[in-house]
Amino acid sequence: DLMQKTGKNEIASYCIDNDKNIWIGTRGGGLFLKSPSGNPVLFYRSGNSGEDYVNDIAVDEKYVWIGTLNGVVLINRRTGTVKNWYNINNGLPHNMINQVFITREGNAAIATRSDRLYLINPETGIIPGNAILYGTVMNEISSFCQTTDGNIWAATKGNGVFEFYGDSVRSWSRADMLMSDYSYSILADSVNRIWIGHDRGFSRYNRNNSIMRTYGTDYAQGGICNNDGMYESPDGKVMIGTNQGLIVYDRQKDRKVNTPPLNNVNYLTINDIRYPYRPSYSLPYSKRYSVRVNYVGINFSDPDKVYYQTRLVNYDDDWSRITTDREVPYSLSDGRYQFNLISVNESGLTQDTPVTFDISIKKPFWRTWWFILASISLISGIIILIVKEREKAQKKVQDYLEKELEARTSVVMKQKTEIELANLEITDSINYAKRIQTSILPDFSKLKSTFMESFILFRPRDIVSGDFYWFDQLDDERFMIVCADSTGHGVPGAFMSMIGSTLLQDIVSRQKISKPSQVLTMLDKQVFSTLNRNIELGVANDGMDIVVCEINVKTRHITFASAMRPVIIVLGGESFYIKGNRSSVGGESVIEKYFDDQEYYLSPGDTIYMFSDGLPDQFGGTDGKKLKIARLKKLIEDVAGLTMEGQQEVIAKFYEEWKGEHEQVDDILLIGIRV
Repeated sequence: DLMQKTGKNEIASYCIDNDKNIWIGTRGGGLFLKSPSGNPVLFYRSGNSGEDYVNDIAVDEKYVWIGTLNGVVLINRRTGTVKNWYNINNGLPHNMINQVFITREGNAAIATRSDRLYLINPETGIIPGNAILYGTVMNEISSFCQTTDGNIWAATKGNGVFEFYGDSVRSWSRADMLMSDYSYSILADSVNRIWIGHDRGFSRYNRNNSIMRTYGTDYAQGGICNNDGMYESPDGKVMIGTNQGLIVYDRQKDRKVNTPPLNNVNYLTINDIRYPYRPSYSLPYSKRYSVRVNYVGINFSDPDKVYYQTRLVNYDDDWSRITTDREVPYSLSDGRYQFNLISVNESGLTQDTPVTFDISIKKPFWRTWWFILASISLISGIIILIVKEREKAQKKVQDYLEKELEARTSVVMKQKTEIELANLEITDSINYAKRIQTSILPDFSKLKSTFMESFILFRPRDIVSGDFYWFDQLDDERFMIVCADSTGHGVPGAFMSMIGSTLLQDIVSRQKISKPSQVLTMLDKQVFSTLNRNIELGVANDGMDIVVCEINVKTRHITFASAMRPVIIVLGGESFYIKGNRSSVGGESVIEKYFDDQEYYLSPGDTIYMFSDGLPDQFGGTDGKKLKIARLKKLIEDVAGLTMEGQQEVIAKFYEEWKGEHEQVDDILLIGIRV
């Protein structure tokens, strides 16, 4: 009768909400809604057969979630309109949806073919999990449940059961006494137990004592548990749906066994010879013993439901996982060991004291104290004789070396004096080169007169620097500033910086080129031409990474072009990281280079920062790692509210603390301007 009222569409799923409305999903006919007193009416149909094939339905206060053959459809419950549609085209790993499970947090867990847990937030969209699922086949999640502590459990077809907690995942399979790796339904009941439905049976995992119990065909009558076919009633009854009928478990009628099983070791097998149990075993030395311990926990009320934990002291780090195995193998060398056994029944009861026995395997004679002592005495005597003879020979060599040392020392002292004089001359030359380089750099007061709020943090690695800055007033409104990082540092870098400063002065002041991209294009050609005039000496690939920025002082309009260097702009208190073109100035001339202009309008108080790679590449901190762009950007965000002079002080102090005992790796240049 219900199929007639849903347009003769076969029913695939249904859901009852808190208002006792019945939501009916069909195989290709869409979604129907039946109120408590009315007939089913069509609520949603797309006209797409895959999207109208409704495998599962989940309903909350605002939305209706439907899992289809073509993804997940999120529908506004009040208006009936589609809010979103999720499939492989926008983030889901597969279109075939087995279940949509709404968590206590309001997200929807999606059961499908997947390598991880996928959640959908109705407002923000798909949230792929970090914890990766693993197994022998591709994971197909068939059903979800959630425990009282918020952990999500997933049943899969072929890889057992997974528990998601935070960003981690743990698994249970046949190796952990699960009845089957093929699981079709899962339920977390109110007493902290997990029920898992299989083919011809089901498993129950007790989270309180970590015991897994299985129920076979005697309970399930050969039936296959239905997908997502488990439910706990308000009075605590667990209902399991199978294709052979309904199984109902009533824990109030479940008899508890209050007597723990008796721990008992049957016998030991040592190198294939069986020995009866006794409190201790003493064995002669052998390179390796193969030992197998056979044991049983005596439980007359339910002999098959006994579980075991073992530990061999000085061999195992901890107790073994709970298992039903009644024998454990070991491969032992010399030493002292103690075996411990605990038997546990299904209720978690065990004897207070484990059963134990000791195994002692003797050491070989060459590891006994008397043999070691005799060997040490013999070796010590031989060493003393050898040392005496070597001392005699060493005395002769020492006399000869002392005479040679006196002769060589006079020569070395003479050479040391010559080297110190040469080093002093080189240092004086480099210091003079620093004076020349400093005189070429523009006066900071010229920048300060135009931008009261500005700073330049400039620290060469050596005496002279490959980083340099250049700026000039173009007219009453426009000001140009350049931040450059030349190839190398020290003297070679200083030559490059002087070439760059000279060429910039010519391009901007004499040739009257002020568009930043054109400045970079002309500078690129002239750097390459300047360094390769004597072609017979080989082609030079030296160049520089550089930012050219033009600022209109009145309109606060900035235009900049960049060769391999980023720029950080703080607009209205929010920082933006802007990359430059992926070509340097100079270097290889065979590549087609392109420099473009980027333009921004700044508001009063906005700032722009240009810098070389010396500061981001500096090693330091507690781990000795690079500072990197992200940390520099965060530092600029933290100091953005200070004056520019205050920013310079904080950044300089941070750099010194970050560098610590590490050496400076490169020249450092950071320019900050507030408009």
